[in-house]
Amino acid sequence: MVNKLLIIGVDGMDYEYVASHRAELPFLNYLLENNGYPRMRSVFPADTTPAWATIFTGDDPSVHGIINFVNVGDKDNTYKAHEFDDDEFKGKVFWDRLTQKGYKNVVLFPMNIKRGWDIAGLMITRAYDGKINTFPKEKADFYKPDAAILGSELEYTSESKLSLVRDDFFKKFEEEYRVTKLALETEDCDVFFSYFSTVDGIQHAFWRNCDPNHPEYPGDNKYRSVIIDMYKKVDCVLREFSAMAGDTPMLVISDHGHGARPVWCARINEMLKREGYLAPKSANNKASKKSGFSIKKTIRNMGIGFVKKFGLPKPMKFILKKIPLWKKVFVSSSDFDWDNTVAYLSDLSAMKNYSYGGIRVKAQNNENIDALCDEIISKLQKYEIDGEGVPAFKWIRRTNTLYKGEYLSRYPEIIFQLDERFGATWDLGDVIFEKKGFMHQFSPGAHRYETAFLGAKGIKLEKEQYELTDVYQIIMGEV
Repeated sequence: MVNKLLIIGVDGMDYEYVASHRAELPFLNYLLENNGYPRMRSVFPADTTPAWATIFTGDDPSVHGIINFVNVGDKDNTYKAHEFDDDEFKGKVFWDRLTQKGYKNVVLFPMNIKRGWDIAGLMITRAYDGKINTFPKEKADFYKPDAAILGSELEYTSESKLSLVRDDFFKKFEEEYRVTKLALETEDCDVFFSYFSTVDGIQHAFWRNCDPNHPEYPGDNKYRSVIIDMYKKVDCVLREFSAMAGDTPMLVISDHGHGARPVWCARINEMLKREGYLAPKSANNKASKKSGFSIKKTIRNMGIGFVKKFGLPKPMKFILKKIPLWKKVFVSSSDFDWDNTVAYLSDLSAMKNYSYGGIRVKAQNNENIDALCDEIISKLQKYEIDGEGVPAFKWIRRTNTLYKGEYLSRYPEIIFQLDERFGATWDLGDVIFEKKGFMHQFSPGAHRYETAFLGAKGIKLEKEQYELTDVYQIIMGEV
Protein backbone atom coordinates (compact mmCIF):
# COMPACT_ATOMS: atom_id res chain seq x y z
CA MET A 1 0.00 0.00 0.00
CA VAL A 2 1.26 3.46 -0.92
CA ASN A 3 0.23 5.98 1.72
CA LYS A 4 1.47 9.36 0.48
CA LEU A 5 2.57 9.52 -3.15
CA LEU A 6 2.99 7.25 -6.19
CA ILE A 7 5.58 8.49 -8.71
CA ILE A 8 6.15 6.91 -12.10
CA GLY A 9 9.04 8.14 -14.25
CA VAL A 10 8.92 7.39 -17.98
CA ASP A 11 12.14 8.17 -19.80
CA GLY A 12 11.67 10.23 -22.96
CA MET A 13 7.87 10.51 -22.87
CA ASP A 14 6.96 13.54 -24.96
CA TYR A 15 4.23 15.98 -23.93
CA GLU A 16 3.27 16.90 -27.50
CA TYR A 17 3.17 13.28 -28.63
CA VAL A 18 0.79 12.43 -25.79
CA ALA A 19 -1.38 15.49 -26.37
CA SER A 20 -1.67 14.70 -30.08
CA HIS A 21 -2.91 11.14 -29.38
CA ARG A 22 -5.74 11.87 -26.95
CA ALA A 23 -8.04 9.12 -28.14
CA GLU A 24 -5.33 6.47 -28.03
CA LEU A 25 -3.79 7.59 -24.72
CA PRO A 26 -6.81 8.46 -22.55
CA PHE A 27 -5.25 8.06 -19.11
CA LEU A 28 -2.11 10.07 -19.89
CA ASN A 29 -4.30 12.85 -21.28
CA TYR A 30 -6.52 12.64 -18.20
CA LEU A 31 -3.42 13.32 -16.07
CA LEU A 32 -2.66 16.38 -18.22
CA GLU A 33 -6.23 17.62 -18.49
CA ASN A 34 -6.64 17.51 -14.70
CA ASN A 35 -4.22 20.41 -14.49
CA GLY A 36 -4.87 22.33 -17.70
CA TYR A 37 -2.13 20.65 -19.75
CA PRO A 38 0.92 22.15 -17.97
CA ARG A 39 4.20 22.33 -19.90
CA MET A 40 7.61 21.36 -18.52
CA ARG A 41 11.11 22.09 -19.79
CA SER A 42 13.94 19.64 -19.25
CA VAL A 43 17.42 20.67 -18.11
CA PHE A 44 20.04 21.83 -20.56
CA PRO A 45 21.31 19.71 -22.16
CA ALA A 46 18.19 17.53 -22.29
CA ASP A 47 20.10 14.33 -21.71
CA THR A 48 18.93 11.45 -19.56
CA THR A 49 21.79 11.49 -17.06
CA PRO A 50 21.69 15.16 -15.96
CA ALA A 51 17.90 15.26 -16.17
CA TRP A 52 17.27 12.41 -13.72
CA ALA A 53 19.97 13.79 -11.42
CA THR A 54 17.94 17.00 -11.34
CA ILE A 55 14.65 15.19 -10.69
CA PHE A 56 16.19 13.25 -7.82
CA THR A 57 17.99 16.18 -6.15
CA GLY A 58 16.15 19.32 -7.24
CA ASP A 59 19.43 20.87 -8.42
CA ASP A 60 20.15 22.03 -11.94
CA PRO A 61 23.20 20.49 -13.68
CA SER A 62 25.45 23.45 -12.86
CA VAL A 63 24.84 22.62 -9.19
CA HIS A 64 24.94 18.81 -9.17
CA GLY A 65 27.66 18.68 -11.85
CA ILE A 66 26.39 15.62 -13.73
CA ILE A 67 26.96 16.97 -17.23
CA ASN A 68 29.03 15.89 -20.20
CA PHE A 69 29.99 18.86 -22.30
CA VAL A 70 33.61 18.11 -23.19
CA ASN A 71 36.17 20.57 -24.53
CA VAL A 72 37.25 19.16 -27.89
CA GLY A 73 39.33 22.29 -28.32
CA ASP A 74 41.79 20.93 -25.79
CA LYS A 75 45.15 20.95 -27.58
CA ASP A 76 45.84 17.42 -26.37
CA ASN A 77 42.47 16.36 -27.84
CA THR A 78 41.61 14.58 -24.61
CA TYR A 79 38.04 13.31 -24.40
CA LYS A 80 36.91 12.07 -21.04
CA ALA A 81 33.27 12.13 -20.05
CA HIS A 82 32.43 13.02 -16.45
CA GLU A 83 32.17 9.83 -14.42
CA PHE A 84 30.28 9.55 -11.15
CA ASP A 85 29.29 6.97 -8.58
CA ASP A 86 26.56 6.57 -6.00
CA ASP A 87 28.36 8.76 -3.46
CA GLU A 88 27.34 11.80 -5.53
CA PHE A 89 23.69 10.95 -4.82
CA LYS A 90 23.59 9.45 -1.32
CA GLY A 91 21.88 11.75 1.13
CA LYS A 92 20.86 14.20 -1.63
CA VAL A 93 18.09 12.34 -3.47
CA PHE A 94 14.47 12.83 -2.50
CA TRP A 95 14.07 9.34 -1.03
CA ASP A 96 17.03 9.82 1.32
CA ARG A 97 15.69 13.22 2.37
CA LEU A 98 12.29 11.62 3.03
CA THR A 99 13.95 8.80 4.99
CA GLN A 100 15.55 11.45 7.21
CA LYS A 101 12.04 12.74 7.91
CA GLY A 102 10.87 9.27 8.93
CA TYR A 103 9.15 8.17 5.73
CA LYS A 104 9.41 4.73 4.16
CA ASN A 105 10.17 4.49 0.43
CA VAL A 106 10.16 2.08 -2.49
CA VAL A 107 12.62 2.99 -5.26
CA LEU A 108 12.75 0.82 -8.39
CA PHE A 109 15.30 1.02 -11.20
CA PRO A 110 16.46 4.61 -10.53
CA MET A 111 18.49 6.05 -13.41
CA ASN A 112 22.12 6.96 -12.56
CA ILE A 113 22.21 4.77 -9.43
CA LYS A 114 24.71 2.00 -10.06
CA ARG A 115 25.09 -0.30 -7.05
CA GLY A 116 22.45 1.15 -4.74
CA TRP A 117 22.29 1.24 -0.94
CA ASP A 118 20.10 0.31 1.98
CA ILE A 119 17.12 2.59 2.49
CA ALA A 120 14.11 2.57 4.79
CA GLY A 121 12.01 0.37 2.51
CA LEU A 122 12.97 -1.28 -0.80
CA MET A 123 15.46 -0.40 -3.52
CA ILE A 124 16.06 -2.40 -6.70
CA THR A 125 18.75 -0.99 -8.99
CA ARG A 126 19.07 -1.03 -12.74
CA ALA A 127 21.47 -3.53 -14.24
CA TYR A 128 25.09 -2.41 -13.79
CA ASP A 129 28.02 -4.59 -14.87
CA GLY A 130 25.48 -7.33 -15.52
CA LYS A 131 24.12 -7.31 -11.97
CA ILE A 132 21.02 -5.93 -10.25
CA ASN A 133 21.16 -5.22 -6.52
CA THR A 134 18.18 -5.46 -4.18
CA PHE A 135 17.99 -3.84 -0.75
CA PRO A 136 17.28 -5.45 1.63
CA LYS A 137 19.13 -8.36 0.07
CA GLU A 138 16.74 -10.99 1.38
CA LYS A 139 14.06 -9.67 -0.99
CA ALA A 140 16.08 -10.42 -4.10
CA ASP A 141 14.72 -13.97 -4.38
CA PHE A 142 11.16 -12.69 -4.03
CA TYR A 143 11.32 -10.07 -6.80
CA LYS A 144 13.86 -11.87 -9.02
CA PRO A 145 14.54 -8.94 -11.39
CA ASP A 146 15.92 -10.39 -14.63
CA ALA A 147 19.30 -8.75 -15.28
CA ALA A 148 19.57 -10.31 -18.74
CA ILE A 149 16.36 -8.60 -19.87
CA LEU A 150 16.71 -5.35 -17.93
CA GLY A 151 20.37 -4.96 -18.85
CA SER A 152 20.07 -5.67 -22.56
CA GLU A 153 21.78 -3.09 -24.79
CA LEU A 154 19.64 -2.32 -27.79
CA GLU A 155 21.62 0.40 -29.59
CA TYR A 156 23.13 0.31 -33.05
CA THR A 157 21.62 -2.91 -34.36
CA SER A 158 21.54 -3.62 -38.07
CA GLU A 159 18.36 -2.75 -39.95
CA SER A 160 17.81 -6.43 -40.72
CA LYS A 161 17.48 -7.13 -36.99
CA LEU A 162 15.09 -4.33 -36.02
CA SER A 163 12.42 -6.89 -35.16
CA LEU A 164 14.72 -8.24 -32.44
CA VAL A 165 15.22 -4.71 -31.11
CA ARG A 166 11.47 -4.17 -31.00
CA ASP A 167 10.88 -7.45 -29.19
CA ASP A 168 13.64 -6.74 -26.67
CA PHE A 169 12.14 -3.35 -25.81
CA PHE A 170 8.74 -4.86 -25.12
CA LYS A 171 10.29 -7.66 -23.05
CA LYS A 172 12.14 -5.07 -20.99
CA PHE A 173 8.94 -3.08 -20.48
CA GLU A 174 7.09 -6.19 -19.32
CA GLU A 175 9.82 -6.97 -16.79
CA GLU A 176 9.80 -3.42 -15.44
CA TYR A 177 6.02 -3.67 -15.21
CA ARG A 178 6.10 -7.07 -13.49
CA VAL A 179 8.46 -5.96 -10.75
CA THR A 180 6.65 -2.65 -10.25
CA LYS A 181 3.23 -4.27 -9.96
CA LEU A 182 4.54 -6.90 -7.55
CA ALA A 183 6.04 -4.21 -5.33
CA LEU A 184 2.80 -2.21 -5.41
CA GLU A 185 0.92 -5.31 -4.31
CA THR A 186 3.43 -6.23 -1.60
CA GLU A 187 5.13 -3.22 -0.04
CA ASP A 188 3.71 -0.88 2.58
CA CYS A 189 5.37 2.50 2.08
CA ASP A 190 4.81 6.24 2.10
CA VAL A 191 6.38 7.09 -1.26
CA PHE A 192 6.72 4.74 -4.24
CA PHE A 193 8.90 5.51 -7.27
CA SER A 194 9.49 3.38 -10.35
CA TYR A 195 11.39 4.21 -13.52
CA PHE A 196 10.43 2.90 -16.98
CA SER A 197 13.13 3.07 -19.65
CA THR A 198 11.73 1.82 -22.93
CA VAL A 199 9.74 4.73 -24.36
CA ASP A 200 12.96 6.68 -24.90
CA GLY A 201 14.84 3.79 -26.44
CA ILE A 202 12.12 2.69 -28.81
CA GLN A 203 11.73 6.25 -30.11
CA HIS A 204 15.47 6.48 -30.72
CA ALA A 205 15.36 3.31 -32.80
CA PHE A 206 12.06 3.58 -34.67
CA TRP A 207 11.09 7.23 -35.13
CA ARG A 208 11.76 7.21 -38.87
CA ASN A 209 9.56 4.14 -39.32
CA CYS A 210 6.63 5.58 -37.36
CA ASP A 211 6.40 9.22 -38.43
CA PRO A 212 4.80 9.78 -41.88
CA ASN A 213 6.08 13.38 -41.77
CA HIS A 214 9.70 12.28 -41.42
CA PRO A 215 11.76 13.16 -44.51
CA GLU A 216 12.97 9.56 -44.71
CA TYR A 217 9.75 7.75 -43.78
CA PRO A 218 9.91 4.47 -45.73
CA GLY A 219 6.16 4.30 -46.33
CA ASP A 220 3.89 1.64 -44.93
CA ASN A 221 6.10 -0.77 -42.98
CA LYS A 222 5.79 -3.40 -40.27
CA TYR A 223 7.25 -1.08 -37.61
CA ARG A 224 4.92 1.89 -38.24
CA SER A 225 2.97 1.38 -34.97
CA VAL A 226 5.85 0.45 -32.68
CA ILE A 227 6.06 3.79 -30.87
CA ILE A 228 2.32 4.29 -30.31
CA ASP A 229 2.06 0.65 -29.20
CA MET A 230 4.64 1.32 -26.49
CA TYR A 231 2.86 4.50 -25.40
CA LYS A 232 -0.40 2.52 -25.22
CA LYS A 233 1.32 0.01 -22.94
CA VAL A 234 2.41 2.84 -20.67
CA ASP A 235 -1.08 4.36 -20.69
CA CYS A 236 -2.63 1.01 -19.75
CA VAL A 237 -0.29 0.16 -16.88
CA LEU A 238 -0.48 3.68 -15.43
CA ARG A 239 -4.27 3.37 -15.30
CA GLU A 240 -3.82 0.02 -13.55
CA PHE A 241 -1.30 1.43 -11.06
CA SER A 242 -3.60 4.36 -10.34
CA ALA A 243 -6.45 1.99 -9.56
CA MET A 244 -4.20 -0.07 -7.29
CA ALA A 245 -3.15 3.07 -5.42
CA GLY A 246 -6.73 4.16 -4.83
CA ASP A 247 -6.97 7.73 -3.55
CA THR A 248 -3.22 8.10 -3.14
CA PRO A 249 -1.94 11.04 -5.26
CA MET A 250 -0.07 10.06 -8.41
CA LEU A 251 2.67 11.98 -10.24
CA VAL A 252 3.86 10.96 -13.72
CA ILE A 253 7.01 12.58 -15.12
CA SER A 254 9.52 12.30 -17.91
CA ASP A 255 13.04 13.66 -18.05
CA HIS A 256 12.80 15.18 -21.53
CA GLY A 257 10.69 15.04 -24.65
CA HIS A 258 11.41 13.12 -27.82
CA GLY A 259 11.07 13.68 -31.57
CA ALA A 260 12.89 13.17 -34.84
CA ARG A 261 16.64 13.56 -34.91
CA PRO A 262 17.39 16.25 -37.51
CA VAL A 263 18.11 15.05 -41.02
CA TRP A 264 19.42 18.46 -42.08
CA CYS A 265 22.51 20.02 -40.57
CA ALA A 266 23.51 23.55 -39.61
CA ARG A 267 27.24 24.21 -39.73
CA ILE A 268 27.77 26.29 -36.61
CA ASN A 269 31.54 26.33 -37.02
CA GLU A 270 31.09 27.67 -40.54
CA MET A 271 29.01 30.54 -39.14
CA LEU A 272 31.75 31.27 -36.61
CA LYS A 273 34.43 31.11 -39.31
CA ARG A 274 32.57 33.59 -41.49
CA GLU A 275 32.20 35.98 -38.55
CA GLY A 276 35.94 35.79 -37.84
CA TYR A 277 35.85 33.76 -34.62
CA LEU A 278 37.19 30.45 -35.93
CA ALA A 279 40.34 29.80 -37.96
CA PRO A 280 40.81 26.55 -39.94
CA LYS A 281 44.20 24.98 -39.41
CA SER A 282 44.86 25.02 -43.14
CA ALA A 283 43.41 28.44 -43.81
CA ASN A 284 46.02 29.05 -46.54
CA ASN A 285 45.68 25.61 -48.07
CA LYS A 286 42.11 24.94 -49.14
CA ALA A 287 42.98 21.68 -50.83
CA SER A 288 44.57 20.33 -47.66
CA LYS A 289 41.67 21.53 -45.53
CA LYS A 290 39.04 19.93 -47.77
CA SER A 291 41.10 16.76 -47.99
CA GLY A 292 41.17 16.36 -44.20
CA PHE A 293 37.42 16.81 -43.84
CA SER A 294 36.82 14.57 -46.87
CA ILE A 295 38.84 11.70 -45.40
CA LYS A 296 36.92 11.87 -42.14
CA LYS A 297 33.64 12.06 -44.03
CA THR A 298 34.57 8.95 -46.02
CA ILE A 299 35.49 7.03 -42.86
CA ARG A 300 32.29 8.20 -41.19
CA ASN A 301 30.11 7.09 -44.10
CA MET A 302 31.83 3.70 -44.21
CA GLY A 303 31.17 3.28 -40.49
CA ILE A 304 27.51 4.19 -40.90
CA GLY A 305 27.15 1.70 -43.75
CA PHE A 306 28.77 -1.05 -41.69
CA VAL A 307 26.54 -0.49 -38.65
CA LYS A 308 23.37 -0.31 -40.74
CA LYS A 309 24.20 -3.61 -42.40
CA PHE A 310 25.84 -5.58 -39.59
CA GLY A 311 25.13 -3.72 -36.34
CA LEU A 312 27.72 -2.96 -33.68
CA PRO A 313 29.00 -6.03 -31.80
CA LYS A 314 28.89 -5.79 -28.01
CA PRO A 315 32.70 -6.06 -27.57
CA MET A 316 33.13 -3.15 -29.98
CA LYS A 317 30.60 -1.06 -28.03
CA PHE A 318 32.64 -1.64 -24.89
CA ILE A 319 35.92 -0.72 -26.58
CA LEU A 320 34.49 2.46 -28.10
CA LYS A 321 33.12 3.57 -24.74
CA LYS A 322 36.44 3.02 -23.01
CA ILE A 323 38.70 4.28 -25.81
CA PRO A 324 36.64 6.82 -27.76
CA LEU A 325 39.17 7.46 -30.52
CA TRP A 326 36.30 7.22 -32.98
CA LYS A 327 35.13 10.65 -31.82
CA LYS A 328 38.02 12.14 -33.78
CA VAL A 329 36.20 11.03 -36.92
CA PHE A 330 33.37 13.40 -36.00
CA VAL A 331 35.13 16.17 -34.05
CA SER A 332 38.85 16.73 -33.66
CA SER A 333 41.12 19.32 -32.12
CA SER A 334 43.37 18.95 -35.19
CA ASP A 335 40.78 20.60 -37.43
CA PHE A 336 41.42 24.21 -36.45
CA ASP A 337 44.14 26.71 -35.64
CA TRP A 338 43.47 27.10 -31.93
CA ASP A 339 45.84 29.99 -31.42
CA ASN A 340 43.62 32.05 -33.70
CA THR A 341 40.25 30.53 -32.83
CA VAL A 342 38.01 32.33 -30.37
CA ALA A 343 34.79 30.29 -30.55
CA TYR A 344 33.76 26.81 -31.75
CA LEU A 345 30.97 24.28 -31.41
CA SER A 346 31.07 22.20 -28.24
CA ASP A 347 31.07 18.42 -28.47
CA LEU A 348 27.44 17.78 -27.47
CA SER A 349 25.78 18.62 -30.75
CA ALA A 350 28.82 18.03 -32.89
CA MET A 351 28.51 14.38 -31.92
CA LYS A 352 24.76 13.85 -31.75
CA ASN A 353 23.47 16.27 -34.38
CA TYR A 354 20.88 17.47 -31.88
CA SER A 355 19.10 20.77 -32.56
CA TYR A 356 20.42 22.13 -29.26
CA GLY A 357 24.01 22.59 -28.23
CA GLY A 358 26.71 24.98 -27.09
CA ILE A 359 29.59 27.15 -28.23
CA ARG A 360 32.89 27.40 -26.41
CA VAL A 361 34.32 30.92 -26.23
CA LYS A 362 37.89 31.84 -25.31
CA ALA A 363 38.51 35.35 -24.05
CA GLN A 364 41.93 36.79 -24.90
CA ASN A 365 44.05 39.48 -23.27
CA ASN A 366 41.73 39.97 -20.30
CA GLU A 367 38.81 40.52 -22.66
CA ASN A 368 35.36 40.67 -21.03
CA ILE A 369 34.00 37.18 -21.71
CA ASP A 370 30.35 38.19 -21.31
CA ALA A 371 30.74 41.07 -23.75
CA LEU A 372 32.45 38.77 -26.24
CA CYS A 373 29.66 36.20 -25.92
CA ASP A 374 27.03 38.89 -26.43
CA GLU A 375 28.85 40.06 -29.56
CA ILE A 376 28.93 36.52 -30.96
CA ILE A 377 25.26 35.96 -30.11
CA SER A 378 24.27 39.19 -31.82
CA LYS A 379 26.01 38.13 -35.03
CA LEU A 380 24.64 34.57 -35.04
CA GLN A 381 21.07 35.73 -34.40
CA LYS A 382 20.97 37.24 -37.88
CA TYR A 383 21.31 33.86 -39.63
CA GLU A 384 18.18 32.66 -41.41
CA ILE A 385 17.40 29.34 -43.07
CA ASP A 386 18.07 29.58 -46.78
CA GLY A 387 15.01 30.57 -48.79
CA GLU A 388 12.66 30.68 -45.82
CA GLY A 389 13.40 33.87 -43.93
CA VAL A 390 13.08 31.86 -40.70
CA PRO A 391 15.67 32.40 -37.93
CA ALA A 392 18.10 29.50 -37.66
CA PHE A 393 18.10 29.79 -33.86
CA LYS A 394 14.90 29.59 -31.83
CA TRP A 395 17.04 31.09 -29.10
CA ILE A 396 20.70 31.59 -28.26
CA ARG A 397 22.00 32.93 -24.95
CA ARG A 398 24.88 33.06 -22.51
CA THR A 399 24.84 30.00 -20.28
CA ASN A 400 25.29 32.11 -17.17
CA THR A 401 21.90 33.70 -17.82
CA LEU A 402 20.31 30.28 -17.27
CA TYR A 403 22.51 28.60 -14.65
CA LYS A 404 24.71 29.93 -11.84
CA GLY A 405 26.09 26.86 -10.05
CA GLU A 406 29.61 25.92 -9.04
CA TYR A 407 29.99 23.58 -12.03
CA LEU A 408 29.10 26.22 -14.59
CA SER A 409 32.63 25.95 -16.01
CA ARG A 410 31.73 22.48 -17.31
CA TYR A 411 29.36 24.16 -19.74
CA PRO A 412 30.19 26.00 -22.94
CA GLU A 413 29.82 29.74 -22.57
CA ILE A 414 26.93 29.97 -25.07
CA ILE A 415 23.99 27.58 -25.46
CA PHE A 416 21.37 27.49 -28.20
CA GLN A 417 18.29 25.85 -29.65
CA LEU A 418 18.09 25.63 -33.44
CA ASP A 419 15.01 25.17 -35.56
CA GLU A 420 14.26 21.53 -34.71
CA ARG A 421 14.65 20.39 -38.32
CA PHE A 422 18.37 21.17 -38.15
CA GLY A 423 21.12 19.55 -36.10
CA ALA A 424 24.39 21.27 -35.28
CA THR A 425 27.40 19.74 -36.99
CA TRP A 426 31.16 20.25 -36.64
CA ASP A 427 32.19 20.33 -40.30
CA LEU A 428 32.93 23.40 -42.35
CA GLY A 429 31.42 23.74 -45.81
CA ASP A 430 30.46 26.03 -48.65
CA VAL A 431 26.84 26.11 -47.47
CA ILE A 432 25.58 26.43 -43.91
CA PHE A 433 22.26 24.58 -44.16
CA GLU A 434 22.30 21.24 -45.92
CA LYS A 435 20.72 17.79 -45.88
CA LYS A 436 23.94 16.21 -44.68
CA GLY A 437 23.14 14.97 -41.19
CA PHE A 438 24.41 11.52 -40.29
CA MET A 439 23.47 10.53 -36.74
CA HIS A 440 19.81 10.02 -37.73
CA GLN A 441 21.04 7.01 -39.70
CA PHE A 442 22.26 5.46 -36.42
CA SER A 443 19.44 6.68 -34.20
CA PRO A 444 16.42 8.34 -35.87
CA GLY A 445 14.94 9.71 -32.62
CA ALA A 446 16.32 12.59 -30.55
CA HIS A 447 15.70 14.31 -27.23
CA ARG A 448 13.69 17.52 -26.97
CA TYR A 449 14.27 20.25 -24.40
CA GLU A 450 10.87 21.93 -24.10
CA THR A 451 8.45 18.97 -24.11
CA ALA A 452 9.04 16.91 -20.96
CA PHE A 453 5.88 15.36 -19.49
CA LEU A 454 4.27 16.36 -16.18
CA GLY A 455 0.88 14.93 -15.24
CA ALA A 456 -0.85 14.22 -11.96
CA LYS A 457 -3.90 12.82 -10.19
CA GLY A 458 -4.81 14.21 -6.79
CA ILE A 459 -2.15 16.93 -7.01
CA LYS A 460 -2.87 20.51 -7.99
CA LEU A 461 -0.38 21.75 -10.57
CA GLU A 462 -1.12 25.46 -10.76
CA LYS A 463 1.57 26.77 -13.11
CA GLU A 464 1.33 26.74 -16.89
CA GLN A 465 5.08 26.32 -17.30
CA TYR A 466 7.26 24.12 -15.08
CA GLU A 467 10.98 23.46 -15.04
CA LEU A 468 12.46 20.06 -14.30
CA THR A 469 13.90 21.49 -11.09
CA ASP A 470 10.31 21.91 -9.85
CA VAL A 471 9.66 18.16 -9.70
CA TYR A 472 11.69 17.69 -6.51
CA GLN A 473 9.73 20.47 -4.79
CA ILE A 474 6.42 18.97 -5.93
CA ILE A 475 7.42 15.62 -4.42
CA MET A 476 8.66 17.05 -1.12
CA GLY A 477 5.69 19.40 -0.84
CA GLU A 478 3.16 16.65 -1.47
CA VAL A 479 4.62 14.35 1.20
